[in-house]
Amino acid sequence: MSLNGSLLNASTRITRRRSSAGPIPPNRPLRPRDAYPSRSSVRPTFLTLRDHGKVFVADLPRLSDGQLAHVGKEAREVLESISRRLEELDQQLQLSPQEQETRIRAATKRDVTERFIRAVEEEQEQRRTNPALKAAAGESLARAFLEIARHRLPGATFDSLLQEALTACDEGPAAAEEPAAPPALEAPRPRLVSLSRPAEAAEAPERERMPVVLTPDPSPQMGLA
Repeated sequence: MSLNGSLLNASTRITRRRSSAGPIPPNRPLRPRDAYPSRSSVRPTFLTLRDHGKVFVADLPRLSDGQLAHVGKEAREVLESISRRLEELDQQLQLSPQEQETRIRAATKRDVTERFIRAVEEEQEQRRTNPALKAAAGESLARAFLEIARHRLPGATFDSLLQEALTACDEGPAAAEEPAAPPALEAPRPRLVSLSRPAEAAEAPERERMPVVLTPDPSPQMGLA
């Protein structure tokens, strides 16, 4: 009896301890996974190259034509290297866990590299067939330069440079409108007319009308000679 009583009391004490623990907290509602975008979807696409380092797709418009072509060439070399590595892994009948992890990473990098190359090709095509740039080039060199700067520079940098240029243009006419000292006007010099030339010109016809005739001098000295 004492043993049964002790077991009953022990079970009662255990029951009392569980009941005194308080109510069970409610479970927090689980939100769908779509509400939390994964890191891979929000990470910007970039590629680490040998000569340029880490290059983001967002930086492609800021590169020159030569830099863009070189970046595309390096990206294709990276893609060829990854494709060869994947072919080697696919030819193996059985892969170790480390090789399987390497294959997954290589496949992921191949997809990223292909997207990067497509972005480079789209940027090159847009530069070749940009109607706004062609229209600006037909107007003037300054208009074409403005269109290229708008496409290549970041928004904040372009706006700052444009505002600085507009300010300089606004201050330019104000400085030009300042009255400048008028140049000293010289008084017209009097024209000297020589009156001797017309007189000589008038005497010339008179001499032509009166020929000069020379006659011997009838003096007695000439007879004596």
